[in-house]
Amino acid sequence: MVVKGLDFDNVSLVGILDGDSILNFADFRVNERAFQLMEQVSGRAGRRDGHGSVLIQVANTANPVLGYVKAHDYKLFFRHEIAARQQFGYPPYTRVIQVTFRHRDKEVVHSAASFFANNMKKDFGPYLVGPAEPVIGRIRNQYLMELMLKLPKDGHTINFAKHVIQQQTAIVQNSQQWKSVVIIPDVDAI
Repeated sequence: MVVKGLDFDNVSLVGILDGDSILNFADFRVNERAFQLMEQVSGRAGRRDGHGSVLIQVANTANPVLGYVKAHDYKLFFRHEIAARQQFGYPPYTRVIQVTFRHRDKEVVHSAASFFANNMKKDFGPYLVGPAEPVIGRIRNQYLMELMLKLPKDGHTINFAKHVIQQQTAIVQNSQQWKSVVIIPDVDAI
């Protein structure tokens, strides 16, 4: 409630419990989201009189995001984050296509995602990450697997990838064993 902008009188202490849960989420934007959330909530403490404290409960106190939040240094955070994204090939230096597979049977979705990924390796091996089970591996009795392509910002490569994904989707869904697997591609998922 405090993070969402509700302004309460006499708030001089804000606590963030289990900060590791937002710092260790499996997503390349996790540091950005954690920094933004922690910075926003820390701005709520002492808003009226200017004196406030923030306590962040974490197991890993060495996480650099905590230092940036403590110093309220978004410029240094940005420089660190943008360098890491360039080093590991994440946006804004690449385009990301995430392909999600869903099915009620865990073995079926795993085999379909593996087959799909193996067929993509020939053309996109260095750009391919996964398939892997996401943090939340089951939604509405459907098991999930994810495959990610981190592609260079080249229109030809991206269009070719979209074409190959459409072909592989058709191949998987025309197969008797995988015809009920739902395949959802998402370009530049946010």
